[in-house]
Amino acid sequence: MPTIVAEDDVIIRTAQVILDPATDPERYAAIADYYHVDIPGFDEWVEGLRRQVPGLYPASFRMVGSQEEFRGELGEADGVICESLVIGAAELAAAPRLRVVQKFGTDLRNIDLEACAARDVAVRPLRRRVNIAVAEHAFALMISMAKKLFQVNGRIDEESLREAGFRPRMYDRRHAAAANWGRVHGLGTLYGSTVGCLGLGEIGREVAARASAFGATVLYHQRNRLPAAIETPLGAAYCGFEDMLRRADHVVVCVPLTAATRGMIDAAAFALMKDGAHLVNVSRAAVIDREALLDVLESGRLGGVALDVHYEEPAPADEPLKRFPGAVLTPHSAVASRENAAADMEDLVGNLAAEIR
Repeated sequence: MPTIVAEDDVIIRTAQVILDPATDPERYAAIADYYHVDIPGFDEWVEGLRRQVPGLYPASFRMVGSQEEFRGELGEADGVICESLVIGAAELAAAPRLRVVQKFGTDLRNIDLEACAARDVAVRPLRRRVNIAVAEHAFALMISMAKKLFQVNGRIDEESLREAGFRPRMYDRRHAAAANWGRVHGLGTLYGSTVGCLGLGEIGREVAARASAFGATVLYHQRNRLPAAIETPLGAAYCGFEDMLRRADHVVVCVPLTAATRGMIDAAAFALMKDGAHLVNVSRAAVIDREALLDVLESGRLGGVALDVHYEEPAPADEPLKRFPGAVLTPHSAVASRENAAADMEDLVGNLAAEIR
């Protein structure tokens, strides 16, 4: 029976459910429920995938939460799945049976590729469809705020436009066009704008690539600057945090929630942002200071704020953010269809099976 050692991530746990028949039935049921929204035949999907990898299923699956624990489990590992855990010379020395390193993403900087090649250990990246879906959602929110789609949706008559705070009136058609007769002010374009990515990890890079394709200038800030080999294809320029806030028309939050990032977007940060700028958060809500967010929305100074993940989930019915027309709130749906997650798992399991025979 092959042994897989995996970083304990809530999404990677699906691979455990698929490959290890000794998985806690409670975990299996919880993950099946997670997938059922789009894949009601979850059991059949799992069984079908198992049949495709007879050399890999059944496997012993060991989840680890730290680098030290990871290194301690590598002695019997035939394959590993990692996102942020490091695979270097010490890890390879501790893993005499290792055949494959499955990176849960495309950023391979935490893996010593030369050392893996010298040991004939395959390294398989995974461009996750879920990350692409989140980036698309962030982009949809940016465009929706720039075009005020959430404020004007269905408002194609004068009365409803007035209710939304606009002053619609047809232009003199003898001399002028009818475009924007609703007189919706503050409409923008992504082309020619500046998009600031707070964090240029897996999701941030997907956002940056799309922003560049739309003709936007892309800035990014994070703790460490990336190599030119990553920056250049994305058209992304590194800058300081405050500089990015001052220059960006759209700020997209893509950093994980840590002690360092909690409340990073606070009153001081909002004060630096342009009047009319847009803020999109597809990370955890607590990266943005809640009181500072409510204050800036009350001021009406920003063009819009969009959140997909919230301070409480589900949010209470009287969530105060809901009363601001400039706040676009979606119910943690950026990951889109579970078909994306299922396809990612099929690729991951297939990659492992191709190397572990």
